[in-house]
Amino acid sequence: MAINLNHQTNKISSSSQVLTVDQNGAIIVPIGTTSGRSQTGVATAGSLRYNSDTSELEHYTTSWRNVVSLPEGTSLQGMIDESAIAFAIALGG
Repeated sequence: MAINLNHQTNKISSSSQVLTVDQNGAIIVPIGTTSGRSQTGVATAGSLRYNSDTSELEHYTTSWRNVVSLPEGTSLQGMIDESAIAFAIALGG
């Protein structure tokens, strides 16, 4: 896979149109405050950043929204249907 860096347009592209991170690696997205959103440049649909004020990963469509937002006092663990997971595993899923 060839990686192309275009310094004039600030774009990274790949000949396969897919970027793969090693299984032990990570992608670090831009980090900033809520008030710093306007300083990140032009907000474009698909933009992704970490909001250090809210400790949330957020994305932009027509406004900034949390990637995952649970109701106050709700945990993700409480929303998992363990019987469905066990059924999927039993079927080989």
